[in-house]
Amino acid sequence: MSTAAAYGVACLLHILTASSLIGGLLLIVLRLKTVVQPLIGLVLVLCATLLRPRFDRLDPDLPTLSREEAPALYALLDDVADALGVRRLDVVQLSTDFSVRATTYGIRRRRRLVLGYPLWLAFAPQQRVAALAHELGHFASRDVRRGALVGSALAALAGGVEQMEHRATTADAAFDTSPLSRYADEMAVAAVRFKAHGRTADWALWIPGLLMKGAVRLLVRLTRPSARRAEFEADAAAARIASTRAALSALHDRRLADGVTIEVHRLAVAAQTFGWTGSAQNVDEDFWTKVGAHVVSLRDGARSKGDDINPGNGVPAEDPAPPSGQGKDSALPASGPRMARLSLGTTHPATVTLDTAQAAAIEDELREQKRLLARKTVQDCVQD
Repeated sequence: MSTAAAYGVACLLHILTASSLIGGLLLIVLRLKTVVQPLIGLVLVLCATLLRPRFDRLDPDLPTLSREEAPALYALLDDVADALGVRRLDVVQLSTDFSVRATTYGIRRRRRLVLGYPLWLAFAPQQRVAALAHELGHFASRDVRRGALVGSALAALAGGVEQMEHRATTADAAFDTSPLSRYADEMAVAAVRFKAHGRTADWALWIPGLLMKGAVRLLVRLTRPSARRAEFEADAAAARIASTRAALSALHDRRLADGVTIEVHRLAVAAQTFGWTGSAQNVDEDFWTKVGAHVVSLRDGARSKGDDINPGNGVPAEDPAPPSGQGKDSALPASGPRMARLSLGTTHPATVTLDTAQAAAIEDELREQKRLLARKTVQDCVQD
């Protein structure tokens, strides 16, 4: 019932967007010999612009791997996609996030995998298969948030709200200047005039902005059951592809996210502040070597506390706490219920395996890109 309502709200949003654009253009062009109609038309066009469909794009700042550059990696991804019965990925990008994300980009909705190298480094080979299978499994699940209709509506609403908030922030900061500046008085007068002229537009867009925020909350609430069901289905897909033990192990080791992320940032700040000895190539390789050593220390610390697990093959001794950023109000279930559901279900063997030779080949393919990623992480750490 809620899914049908979500489709209805999404359809209504797209219809209103198209109607606002067409009606606003007609009111501006025809004018109807008055001033009010063009102003109303302008507001309608602005609303349609805020609610326009937004298509994700490839991040130009992330290292990108083509099929020619990484045949072993794409062979693994193709095996997982074929086992799940979903369309194969078009491109892979590396990031510094402790995550794996499969998204669509462009009007043609091509598929992209954003592979967080810290997660790839921390996970054992079969855990990596489980993480990939889980993310690609979302394309085979019934998650309406990833569908073209509801997904585009959520993206349009979120983008519109973000754009309005950014406009308000920019307007307030547009004329900020030091009181010691030579032109402080002139800037203050200009700021007053600018805000006075912009106040009418802000009031005109206040009601649409309020409606957009309400529509976002409504769509999120309506799609929550579908998102939870899709998460459980993706876990089941990971268990079928990588084995139940590997899927449980991957869920368990996501608790490493905070520690690994902090270490990546600490190393980047240290490299930026104090520098490392040796050539740039050695520094880039040493960066991820230090991150890998920190992962080993985190596992040793967990083992000393009695929370041992055999990566990729063992079942955790206890139910872990939810990972960072997944609070009680999250639409997605925490790791605990997901692991309990997998433990109580059928135990599956692995249908896709990542052996030592293939893992080494993939690591060799990632060598140049992970160097670029380390270099970018160090350069951007001050801005973060």
